[in-house]
Amino acid sequence: MSFSLARYVFLLRLFLAFGMYGKMGLALTLDDKMALYQNCIIFDKPDMYGGPVCGDNGMTYANSLYLDCKNHHNRETVATLHPGECLGNEEYCNVNLYYEPVCGSDFKIYTNMESLLCVRHRRSKNLTAAPTTNCALGDDCYRGGTEHYGVNPVCASNGLTYQNAAQLKCLQRYNPGLQIIHDGGCRVEFVHQFYGSAVCNIAKARYEWNPVCGSDGVTYPNPFVFLCYQPHLKVISNGECDTHSHESCIEAHTNTTILPNGEYVNEVFTADDEVCGNDGRTYPSVHHLQCHTRHDKYVFLKHHGSCSGPDDQPCGSVPEEEHRQPVCGTDGRSYVSPEALWCAKLRYPERDIVYKHDGPC
Repeated sequence: MSFSLARYVFLLRLFLAFGMYGKMGLALTLDDKMALYQNCIIFDKPDMYGGPVCGDNGMTYANSLYLDCKNHHNRETVATLHPGECLGNEEYCNVNLYYEPVCGSDFKIYTNMESLLCVRHRRSKNLTAAPTTNCALGDDCYRGGTEHYGVNPVCASNGLTYQNAAQLKCLQRYNPGLQIIHDGGCRVEFVHQFYGSAVCNIAKARYEWNPVCGSDGVTYPNPFVFLCYQPHLKVISNGECDTHSHESCIEAHTNTTILPNGEYVNEVFTADDEVCGNDGRTYPSVHHLQCHTRHDKYVFLKHHGSCSGPDDQPCGSVPEEEHRQPVCGTDGRSYVSPEALWCAKLRYPERDIVYKHDGPC
């Protein structure tokens, strides 16, 4: 048996033994390819070597080994666009709600593969997925994350409020157990439960702007100061007094009664007061919607009257790639935008998904 034939048999047996070329991680030399790729037909089997792949020329190949063989014979450089068969043009812009970042060959991070393929289909025919190492990931510790996240406080599992999600994620490098509880500052009841009588020690040693409105009409800078110096007062709201959302919360919950089944009833508001939010949810009044913005800052009034029809559903409002801002849901999943989270909430009501904080989970 000649050397070239022996090499061919050895390589072929090696591939057959492992079965999946894509998972072998072998780098073939030109000599290897000349020996192995004498006849591409033997690799034209979609049930082997990882199955079909879509080339960036829009053609489907039986597997990545067959594609490599065709490249070798035709002296082409067709790259694998994605696993599986190529889709119809319109299918490349199907929306994936979940944030599953991929690196593009343009060194940009895309929110998921579907989004990358859509950008490729509409604008850049040369765009393909690339190794993650090709893209520079943002540093959560850089300038406290304010460049990307701004000042958007989050409540941490240690009862302290941090400037934004990136600041807390930076601290997770040194305290992996630290978690984000919810968007916005920690509430008085949580701080009291967590620290008890130690609130005065924190009040004297730490400053944070996480306002509390007391029953005396005064805004206190944070729950620690409020609990330490005015423990006899009631909390009117977690937030500043006399703000628009504060007044709306008072208006929404005045004369509200709770039925035995836990349902809230307020006969002051009728169907004529209903409004539709951009989250696809119908609120009893504009006051209820504005009060809800304390828990989800991305909600705003879409129109008066109840939500009805497809135009009121957030699933059709998921933004294009360049306008997406990933958020984390209480289900532990990361979504490409608030609209994507609200869409999932409507599609899967049993999950009871709620916006948790900015950025991926």
